[in-house]
Amino acid sequence: MSGAAAMYRRAMIADISYEGQFFDEDFFAYKEDVDVAWRARHLGWKARYVPAAQAVHHRGWKRGNRSAIPLLVRRHSYQNRFFILIKNEPAGLHWFRLLPLITLKEAAKLAYIIAREPRLLGCWPVIWRHLRPMLRKRRWLFRRKLSISVKD
Repeated sequence: MSGAAAMYRRAMIADISYEGQFFDEDFFAYKEDVDVAWRARHLGWKARYVPAAQAVHHRGWKRGNRSAIPLLVRRHSYQNRFFILIKNEPAGLHWFRLLPLITLKEAAKLAYIIAREPRLLGCWPVIWRHLRPMLRKRRWLFRRKLSISVKD
């Protein structure tokens, strides 16, 4: 799936933008559409799927295995996955129940990366450097969500 052909209401764009940013500029590229979708859902917006709609999205790399995808793309995709979770995953009892499974899955991914794609680890300093801003954006989102639910 890709957000390359998504259409958004202006009101939704204004409502979910953080400090004037609809697409979070810390993402640079890759998975920023997922972040937008998750923020919109948290703030009460609904998505519609139109099965008859068609779009063509040409990617910037050739088909093949992961090594065909540029390192920059793989790094951004990997780090932005963490950014999405830090900003958007609601904490709660369900999360704590899933924690052992999440830990096991992340450990397996990390083992794969260490063994097969160690150059991806170069994005970890970026993840750590952006942790505070991501947590600040998370607080903003969940405060807005809470204020909306209080109004209802």
